[in-house]
Amino acid sequence: MFNNVLVLSPHTDDGELGAGGTIAKLVENGSKVTYFAFSAPREILKKECKKCLKVLGVKEFEIFDFKVR
Repeated sequence: MFNNVLVLSPHTDDGELGAGGTIAKLVENGSKVTYFAFSAPREILKKECKKCLKVLGVKEFEIFDFKVR
């Protein structure tokens, strides 16, 4: 499998919805997964994303505040 994986998500729900199963499997198999989301259209999405990443086992993440069109 992979040692290090970087997930790049345009919005906070894209990465976990689109690749949540893969992310969980990678973490389960010992990969270090780092998650970057570039925008969160609403504040609640940041909270939901953080909770979801915790469930998936992702320990390193950053949510940026780029403007959403």
